[in-house]
Amino acid sequence: MFYLITNLYYLAGKVTIVDLRLHACAYSFHTLPFKSTFRPPPFYLFRLQVVGSCRALVDGKMSLIEPGDLLIYRPGDPYYLSVEEIDGKIESGDYYLLCEGSWIESWWAAQPRQTQQRIHLDAGMLSLWQQLGLEQHRIVQQNPELIRHLLCALCLSLDRLPVEAVSRQDTPGRSNELIMRMKRYINENALQPLRVEDVANFAGLSVSRAVHLFKEKTGYTIIQYTQEIRLSNALERIRYTDLSLESIAGNCGFGTYSYFHKVFKARYGITPKEIRSRLLESEPEGDYVITSGKEIKLTGLSLDALKFLKTEE
Repeated sequence: MFYLITNLYYLAGKVTIVDLRLHACAYSFHTLPFKSTFRPPPFYLFRLQVVGSCRALVDGKMSLIEPGDLLIYRPGDPYYLSVEEIDGKIESGDYYLLCEGSWIESWWAAQPRQTQQRIHLDAGMLSLWQQLGLEQHRIVQQNPELIRHLLCALCLSLDRLPVEAVSRQDTPGRSNELIMRMKRYINENALQPLRVEDVANFAGLSVSRAVHLFKEKTGYTIIQYTQEIRLSNALERIRYTDLSLESIAGNCGFGTYSYFHKVFKARYGITPKEIRSRLLESEPEGDYVITSGKEIKLTGLSLDALKFLKTEE
């Protein structure tokens, strides 16, 4: 998706790099109560809820945030996040990023925007956000140009969502509405045992019709789409929690670790254990390490981002 746009403009034989800086991009997962402070973010703050639920300050009141809810705060906007027990369960997972620069300011001003909006958690969007986080956290050979490409692509892709939603409504029949219902059901239940029959029943379709329609409209089978959601969640739990790999496999809907190991390696070209080992080797305790008198960044987070994020604990 990111190759559709560029952050380099070729004018009169010169290359101008867009003014766009990413201070942090990561995945946050909570199973215990958590509250941020009321300190306004010094950057643009994006949060995309993908698992569970929480509450956040939106337009002056605390609102329920569920999978598919995207929050965008401007620098200085009041911000407060609370992960608490909802419907007898504490669980919240979200992607977040902090950025600034004249490009993002122009993007924000280009059209009316709301602090909270609901978007579709399709595999392409999650993959783009995940790739941005991976690039930001590279310890060696970090590529600022690619990071800007990915961040621009993410923002411009968000702009397309309302347009696509309108065009779907103009098509004959209810096909796209049914796809949206099936995706919503999968997004909310992917980490639990899930049958194709359940997805079809939720949309009010026969299994054969649901399977054909989903593949035709998304390019994924229902199983493939479910697998992408599960793998994305598993990867983030490997990176950002200390849960055992066996627990992660079970919690993300894979049943057995051997099956999880097989599909994970097929998708990412590396085993879950290798990912965990590399993280342990490359990221010692602390966000920065002092070596040869120099401060070396390990996590991809700027010092300003770390100061802001640490106030949330």
